[in-house]
Amino acid sequence: MAYVYLNPYKSSYMAALQELEQRKAELDFVTKRITQLQETIQALEPLANQDGVAPTAGLSELCVQILMSLSGVGMTGNDVIQALAHRGVDLSGYANPLAVIHTTLTRICKPGSGFVKGRTPDGQPLYAHTGPGLQPPPPLPGYIGGKIR
Repeated sequence: MAYVYLNPYKSSYMAALQELEQRKAELDFVTKRITQLQETIQALEPLANQDGVAPTAGLSELCVQILMSLSGVGMTGNDVIQALAHRGVDLSGYANPLAVIHTTLTRICKPGSGFVKGRTPDGQPLYAHTGPGLQPPPPLPGYIGGKIR
């Protein structure tokens, strides 16, 4: 039977070479990612240091835009507050933001305006845009006979 000599250092040498290549690839990735993050930070820094953009629309106009964007869909006051928050509107300056929203939405819902006010099945106020010339919305919870009740 023939003896085969295996160099015990060979496997360690090969493992070290393989790990070195893996670490070089990781280093290359990390270096590229650091560069990307530095560029992102550089681009966002002036924007992040601004105090915000002055609003170009009043609360009434923003509420109208939100209701019109979901025409035929009833929204509660909390739904409108969430939609405003998604648009970056800060209502924290109001002692009672929900009351302000309900007052604003009630003023918007004048006869012939294309906006209607009703109630959800559990009695919460519900607001919707039906729009002039639009068909009545399909029956939804809170709708009876195509109108919000």
